[in-house]
This record gives sequence, structure tokens and C-alpha cells, in this order.
Amino acid sequence: MPTFTIGTANSKPGKLSYGWLDAVALPTGGMDRLPVIIAQGKDVGGPVFWITTGIHGSEHTGSIVVQQLLTQKLANELRGTLIAIPALNPAGMRTKQRSPYYLEDDPNRLFPKPGIERNKKEEKPRSSLEIAYQQLYDAIKSTNPIGLIDLHNAWYGSIPFIFRDPVLYHKKGRGRPNRQQAQALQDRTGEMIDAVGFTVVNEFSADSYIKKNLHRSVSGSILNKAGIPAITIELGSWMHVDEGIVDACTSGLRNALRWAGMLDGEYEEITGIPVIRTPYPVRRQVSPYARQAGIVHHLVRPGQMITKNQPLVRMTNIFGQPLGKDDGLLRSEYEGFVLGWFHGIVRYQGEPILGLAIRDESKLIVPFPEP
Repeated sequence: MPTFTIGTANSKPGKLSYGWLDAVALPTGGMDRLPVIIAQGKDVGGPVFWITTGIHGSEHTGSIVVQQLLTQKLANELRGTLIAIPALNPAGMRTKQRSPYYLEDDPNRLFPKPGIERNKKEEKPRSSLEIAYQQLYDAIKSTNPIGLIDLHNAWYGSIPFIFRDPVLYHKKGRGRPNRQQAQALQDRTGEMIDAVGFTVVNEFSADSYIKKNLHRSVSGSILNKAGIPAITIELGSWMHVDEGIVDACTSGLRNALRWAGMLDGEYEEITGIPVIRTPYPVRRQVSPYARQAGIVHHLVRPGQMITKNQPLVRMTNIFGQPLGKDDGLLRSEYEGFVLGWFHGIVRYQGEPILGLAIRDESKLIVPFPEP
């Protein structure tokens, strides 16, 4: 009979189980611990699936989704085992900050790095949180899951959507995924994405993806190092919980469990949120940026389709007078749609203004840079 122990949480057929996974030792004593919830069906022989959230402490919707999804009713209906971490960054959650107060780095860039390891001395020791995430990664991989979904929040007013990561392969093999294996992994991931039913946005192109360390995000690491289908779902504005988005996400996650063969029934329709389907693939793009310091007047809304040269914002000074040429307008360089507004109306020169989804012609299967 398959049983799972994650920290102090022990799975029980037909039951919900709770426990803690030690993470970071505190200087004043005690530990920051990751909460663990395990929902196991009476049919314990089914697949294992993971849901994680809260790696950014100011993004709260995912924690509510986990609490509403993992119920005794779900355990009664489930085949296999669903494991959830509702707070990957407890210190950040307590202080409502993106990163924990004891770490300046983005915690969602600290999961184990995919690729060929290089034999070189580390410039500095790994942080306690990075070590903790290595242990969590090992725990996830040890359960041989069929998939993982990591829940986040994006920007002010942003529509909910899925980030689809590129899959990296190694030209020289060396026991690492080749192109054919990478394509098979991307195909399986695509099936899970289709099952969820949200708007889909490809991540940054491969070069930017690696430079920004997104291959060390939760989903990027599980996908590209462990070889397990994994995605990120963005759930609207941070520091805010929209119940309509919560309902849509729980429906999408149940659909993912149906794709995994863990729940019966027809796929649920996603309602209460916009779901955008374009005739071309789209990827994430930050644009425009402020050309000079000023006040932003938004001319387009999240979810709105845009065309090249369309005015997106007007920049003014504090008196409302246009800044720069073209009556202060900043126009789109792309076609696609608006994902969300970056927070606030005040911008310094060079600061981003909008998150967009733009036409994407890049590849989703790309070679990993070789050492």
C-alpha cells in the first residue's frame, strides 16, 4: 500500500493529513516550517500530484485555493494522492512581503538548477532557504508525481493565466534529456495545461528565461530538472483575493486531477474569469517602459486585445501636462493583449508600466547552454 511521509505529515487512505516540514533554523530558536497537507483517496494506487503556493509572501490567493480544494469530500472522491504546500515562504507571508525578511534574493529563483553541473567552488555557501528548497525538491521527486502546479499572483488587475515554460534539452546527451525526450515532456505538459482551461502565456524566450533564473523557479526546476510536467498559474492581483478567481482556479485544478486520472467526471467549464484564445501563441513581455519620470494614465485594461502602434498609456507631469512627443503617448510595439498593470501610477525613468502577452514565434523546446 503506497504511503507518503512528508516531514511530519503521513498519508492515510481516504483521509486528510497535516504536518510540517522543517525549513529554516531561526537565530532566536525554533524553525520556519513549511505546512504540508496530504489528501489521499481510498484507492491509494493512483497517481501523485503536487500543488504548491506562497513562495512570494505577498501573493495570497493560492493559499485560499489550497484550503478550499483539499477537503474531506475531495479525499472521498480521489484516486491516488494529492500533496499541497500552502505556504512555501512563511516568513514572507507573515510580513506580507515578496521575499522573507532574512533573504534579499527572490525565493522563486532558489530551487535546484537544471543543467550539467560544473565542478567549481561556490562563491558563497547556499542560504538556509535554498537548502530547504533542495530538500523539498528531493521530497517531491521521491513521490514520482504525474504533475505539479505552483500558484502565484501577478500584477494589479491582471487576468488569471498559465505560464508555460520552455523545456530544455542537452545536445550532447550525457545522461540528460535529449530533444525527443524534451518534446515528449512539453507535450505532456501541454495536455495538463489544456485540461486546466485558463489563458496560456509562454514564458520569456529561452535566453531571457535562463538569464532571469526562471529555470530555478518552482515549476521551472520541477519541469527541467526533475522532468515532471509543471506549470505556474497566476491568479490576479497580489495582496488581494477575488472569490471568482478562487472558484475558477479550484475548477481548473480539479480538471488537472481529471487529466491525471485522479478524479472522475467531465471537465468543468471555467467561468467568472476571462479566458483568452488567440489564433497565435503568445509570450510574456514587459512593455512599455517610462521614458522619463511622470504619472501614468492607462488607456488599455487587463484582458484587452492590442495592435501595433496602439496607444497604451499617456505620460504626464504632476500637473497633468503631457510629457514628451506624441502628446505623451506610449504606443505598443506588438500585437497581443494586456495581462495586467504594474502597481501604481508613479513611474521613474526606465520603470515598467504594463505586462503584455505578445505574438510568440520562439521555440518551446530549446538546447540548454553547454558549459
